Amino acid sequence: MRILSTLTLLALTSAPVAAAPIVDFDFANLKYSGGINTGFLPTDGIACSGGDLCSSNIASSLSGDLTFTNGGLTVHAKGSYDGSTYGSKAAVVQDHENGYNGKLSGADAIGAGLGVYHKKDDTSDDNVTSKEAIWLHFDQAVELFSVGFRAEGHNTTGWISNATFQYSFDNSTWSTGLLPQNVGQFALIHAGQDFYFKFGGAHADQFYISSLTVMPIPEPETYAMLLAGLGLIGFNLRRRK
Repeated sequence: MRILSTLTLLALTSAPVAAAPIVDFDFANLKYSGGINTGFLPTDGIACSGGDLCSSNIASSLSGDLTFTNGGLTVHAKGSYDGSTYGSKAAVVQDHENGYNGKLSGADAIGAGLGVYHKKDDTSDDNVTSKEAIWLHFDQAVELFSVGFRAEGHNTTGWISNATFQYSFDNSTWSTGLLPQNVGQFALIHAGQDFYFKFGGAHADQFYISSLTVMPIPEPETYAMLLAGLGLIGFNLRRRK
């Protein structure tokens, strides 16, 4: 019986842990038909500015967030202006592009993505510009691999030379990166739940957040159960001896 019990535990604990899938959040994938969102990313936003999704009605309020779910992961997007609390004085917008071609990267990739409004009744500037920032918060820890960016013209080719942006993982310590001219995706590897992006750097230029490529990190309980099982195996083997 002890041998059977040990073999059972060994089978359970030695089974390989399935590799977590890599998930692409394609924020440029927003298409409208008669004012109704037909993109694959569910959102709690409302229609605004024609073909966009806003986190609030910008005619009366600049607050709230957009929520996206894909591959079992959920991310919330909030905007900030001039250092304001995220979600209080700026509205996140998901801008559309009728010429969207489904490409996450490359010089011919077309699409927009997430931006920020900070003026009521003004929909002329819906990307991330001077003094604006976006906070992306996941409901669970993820490994971030890359971030997609788009220029004002909804492409990867329209930035000034050596255009820059800034990013942070704690909204306090900021690093500067180059906007990915002709590429569209910026490699950024970091494990966490919070990712911040803002206009800034030596050659700051406006941008949209067009995508995130992430992978869920297994919950600590998964490893705790594995270690507990291995401990039981060791205990049983010692008893047998």
